[in-house]
Amino acid sequence: MKIGQTLLFGSLLIALSGLVAPAQTITPAQARTDLSYLKRKLDLLHPGMGFYTPQPRMEQLYDSLYNRLTAPMDYLTFYHHVSPLVAALKDGHTNLNHRKNYIGKHTRFLPFYIRPVGSQYFISHNVSADSSLQRGTELLTINGCTIAKLHQELMNADHSGSDGDNVTGRQQWSLVQFADYYAAWYGSVDSINITYRLVGDTLIHSTRLKCPTLTGFRERIRRRYGVEIGQQPNLSVRMVDTLTHTAVLRVSSFMGLKKKDPFQWAFNRRLKRAFRQLRDENVQNLVVDMQGNGGGIVLNSARLLRYWMPKPFKIMEHEEMKQAARSELVTRWNPIAALNFSLQYKSDGAGGFSSRSANRRYRPRRKDAFKGNLYFMLNGASFSATTSVLAKTLDAGMGTYVGEASGSAYWGDFAGHFKTVTLPNSKLQVRIPLKKLTHAVVADRANGFTVEPDFTVTRSYDDLMTNRDYVLDYTLRLIRQGVVARQPMQTRPLQVYSPSRQPNNSELITN
Repeated sequence: MKIGQTLLFGSLLIALSGLVAPAQTITPAQARTDLSYLKRKLDLLHPGMGFYTPQPRMEQLYDSLYNRLTAPMDYLTFYHHVSPLVAALKDGHTNLNHRKNYIGKHTRFLPFYIRPVGSQYFISHNVSADSSLQRGTELLTINGCTIAKLHQELMNADHSGSDGDNVTGRQQWSLVQFADYYAAWYGSVDSINITYRLVGDTLIHSTRLKCPTLTGFRERIRRRYGVEIGQQPNLSVRMVDTLTHTAVLRVSSFMGLKKKDPFQWAFNRRLKRAFRQLRDENVQNLVVDMQGNGGGIVLNSARLLRYWMPKPFKIMEHEEMKQAARSELVTRWNPIAALNFSLQYKSDGAGGFSSRSANRRYRPRRKDAFKGNLYFMLNGASFSATTSVLAKTLDAGMGTYVGEASGSAYWGDFAGHFKTVTLPNSKLQVRIPLKKLTHAVVADRANGFTVEPDFTVTRSYDDLMTNRDYVLDYTLRLIRQGVVARQPMQTRPLQVYSPSRQPNNSELITN
């Protein structure tokens, strides 16, 4: 994920969470009230209670957490206490957030980005005053704790962007937003002690670094790494290899391009322009870059699929909600909301509601449809509606998948509508999804719990040092050697490569 995306996600985290605030002591009675309130809301609203973690285990965990609330605790300790209950749902759309304004303009963050290579962690971008900490410096400890241990703790504490027992989503988000996760879990600190090894050095050094505010972080990252901040705009096309007629379509989000665009016409127009360009430039191999795409609007994901799906399709097989979810979508003072709900949902016969539009079918586009070879670049941050696109394409027997496993499950997820509940005393906020969305896919066509890559690609130390787009580099080698995991449903007459034998994964790793 590029630097600009990280800054954007940092801003979103602050907007949603909000750190310098008066100390708050929570009494045992207040803590028990908050925990029981959260448990009741989860039972009433969350369609995935007991889905990934058996309900008896959830009840046992809740009882254990409740019974340990016997002494006053500060706010951050209570935040840590509540976290296991939310994490146990193993639902990437369910988030535990700090109270409003807990994280803000005075919050201080770690002054670097880190990236893993194997089991080691290295500084990739440094905004501290110590300019000797160049890219490739191995970071060993922060305040006496190893980076591996810190990373594991942050991964275990927050299941955002990662469904079930999948770890790629948690690994990706907790590293890309390592500074944000650290501040949210450990609190804002003015400075930190680190130990490290410089590039090409075996000696272990130590120093103390000041932590900048978000404003200071942004200013320094742009000043020092401005060339790397730019990223390919959403739904933009760039030719990367004229010999093999290969282009990259960057799909960074399925959110709307404009705030006031309920029918998503702007997204649709941009998509049309992109595929018209692919046709005009005679692209035979299309690399769809969906790394870091956290999802968005299902309609937009369906519109993308229309450009390569071979026959009419539907995205979802089922969309279901619990009975109590209705009161979160319908308000007494708004009769239109009640009418709208009745038009969109019906009783499912089991006390809940199901969507009337779940069986909506989308027609493939005839004009500008792409008929060549499809390659998908994905990682753990390819989540939600992005996994819907990947799952539907895989279900259709199409595409070659490169990178790492997506963050969402092949079968579907819990999303659609959301309710953010605020705990009465601590003011902690928990975002609860209201719908269970089941993809219209055949289970036997899955290649894993999530959408798994056909070719797993990991970062090397040389990739780190050169800031190479190593997943794209690997994908282009596949294309040049004519490797496809699944043939397109219809092929164009022109095929640049027609090898009699396809190289295996290990052969492709060698230059």
